[in-house]
Amino acid sequence: MNRSDRRLLQAHEFARLAGVTVRTLHHYDRLVLLKPSGYSHAGFRLYGERDIVRLQQIVTLKFIGFPLKEIKNILNRNSLDLAATLRLQREILANKRRHLDTAIAAI
Repeated sequence: MNRSDRRLLQAHEFARLAGVTVRTLHHYDRLVLLKPSGYSHAGFRLYGERDIVRLQQIVTLKFIGFPLKEIKNILNRNSLDLAATLRLQREILANKRRHLDTAIAAI
């Protein structure tokens, strides 16, 4: 086992550490949104430090309202302009809020 192998966690350990479910990790793997860093000899998914960074980006973008398909596009861009993306999302959310405020006032 080399030094980097010691840092890899199985899906259940990684999920617990990250605060998500194993099912979520499997779903993100199927969507090619978060691929594991490797696989054990028994075929278990293994996740490392870089994976936690990507997962946190996914969770954050999902929290602010991006659909998973768009998150995949954002994170796979060569030049990630997160600030511009967040400004756009803020504008979209502000428009949704105005729409909801109008609907509430109408009720």
